[in-house]
Amino acid sequence: MKKLTLALSAMLALLVIAACGADPTPTPRPTATPMPTPTQAMMEQPTAAPTAMPAKSLEEMLYEEALATNDGKIAWVFPTRASQGDPIMEAFEDEYPGLDVELTTKSTSEVTEGLLLENQLGTLTADVSDPGRDSRLLDRGIFADSTDIFDDVGIPEQARYADGLATLYVPLAHGVMYNTDEVTGDDIPQTYDDLLDPKWNGLMVLEDRLKGFIYLTDLPEYNGRYENLWPEEDVLAYLTELEKQDVLIQHGNTTVSNTVASGERPISPDVNVASIGNAIAQGHPVELAPVTPNAIEQWLIGAVADGPNPAGGRLFFRWLLSADQGIPVRVSVQPGTSLDPASGDIIGERAARLNLQIGYTGIEMADNFSRLQAVYREALGIPTS
Repeated sequence: MKKLTLALSAMLALLVIAACGADPTPTPRPTATPMPTPTQAMMEQPTAAPTAMPAKSLEEMLYEEALATNDGKIAWVFPTRASQGDPIMEAFEDEYPGLDVELTTKSTSEVTEGLLLENQLGTLTADVSDPGRDSRLLDRGIFADSTDIFDDVGIPEQARYADGLATLYVPLAHGVMYNTDEVTGDDIPQTYDDLLDPKWNGLMVLEDRLKGFIYLTDLPEYNGRYENLWPEEDVLAYLTELEKQDVLIQHGNTTVSNTVASGERPISPDVNVASIGNAIAQGHPVELAPVTPNAIEQWLIGAVADGPNPAGGRLFFRWLLSADQGIPVRVSVQPGTSLDPASGDIIGERAARLNLQIGYTGIEMADNFSRLQAVYREALGIPTS
């Protein structure tokens, strides 16, 4: 009876607790998230995007390919002297170890005729060369399109020829040269018309090829795309007047330069500025007069499309044209190489200081050069045979 009473009492207690709202069910506890194993942690991490490799520059790509082609040898066939070519090749090879430039020196006519023959035979042996004024070399696909190189090193549009197949190796300007001992102060000519003053009668010397005046000529084929040039009739009229000044005619820019430096004939209306630059560098008493515009003689250079080492040729070509690489080296051995004063060229400095107006010319001059030379020589009384 006592056991029954205790059982009833326990049941009544539970009912009372339930009536009071108590929950006898234990409160559930949050289950701890299991830590991933090291392998799981590595697998569950987001995959990092691969780091993009920087794109190679044109220079780097050409260098890499040049090293792997023709044992790194590059053939430079060009009308230049070894004394000027050797320092250039040495500087290039120092900058690009493993490459070897070989210079073959020929006249412009030998270069162009050789390239035409080799192209016909399908065995081009040059990687960088001079197309001269012969448009056949540019028309027949012998030279590669170098627009990417010209864009890379900043070649002016007017100095590019045949839609990017060639450019000027040297912007060989022509100008008026005078003896600084004999011609001073207000007597220094400022314009072409100043040279027609009777006081200069019998005191001038002129190079017989007349390249400065030929390249100063504006041709109908140019369609007005070149600035600072004269119509043919204006050049002819000027030379007709110049002939009255009893001008001494000599052959060769160096000969004319020496005649001016000696004071025998203290002024020349037309000398290429490379000769003037060399004379100044040698300490001769000569200077470039501020007479302008100044024609640019075409001395072209291009990369051969199918030479032994096309990439090497393009790399050397690019280096030769770069104001930060080849041009300063070239200036050191050939004053007059650049008209940019930043190059350190003594002619470039004068071109900027004298505010020379440069007259570029087109490849169309090739078909007019001989005719103009004959016409202009006749105006000056120079034998044309």
